[in-house]
Amino acid sequence: MPRSVQHTTPYPYPDTLFHTALGTREYWERRIHEIDGPEAELAAFEVTPTGTLVAVNTVIPASSLPGPAATFRPNGVRYRYSETWSEPVDGVARGRMDGQVEGMTIKLGADLLVRRTDAGCEFAMNGTIEARVPLIGRLIEADMGKTFTSTAAAIDEFTMKWLENAA
Repeated sequence: MPRSVQHTTPYPYPDTLFHTALGTREYWERRIHEIDGPEAELAAFEVTPTGTLVAVNTVIPASSLPGPAATFRPNGVRYRYSETWSEPVDGVARGRMDGQVEGMTIKLGADLLVRRTDAGCEFAMNGTIEARVPLIGRLIEADMGKTFTSTAAAIDEFTMKWLENAA
């Protein structure tokens, strides 16, 4: 059974500034390098009249995997994820994030939202983690839930600094 994950962060910056960052290649390149590490690569970046598409390939080292998973994957795992963002309508931009561990039935999916507030804007993620791995699937989901929380906090910190510098 998939594990639910949620994350919400208020930002004291306008939603338009946040959305501008999402459509900036440099934002993604720096964020990926800082959050996903030096082996991560921006595999795709496209801005169209209807929105933005970003795809990332990275390696999760065995040292970051839960014990049993590290045993099966001593060289780590390749993880691919994408984010798509719509253009904002009435102060709301909607997105979707989907991730997959290569060669395993482990995936993460989340609906994303940036909405205007009186104090700036709010970013929200609501998703699920699913690891269909016999015997250790629940352990992997629990560990990925912790990683989700720490990664979301790191993205918040990075984005807050980015918006502060852009304001």
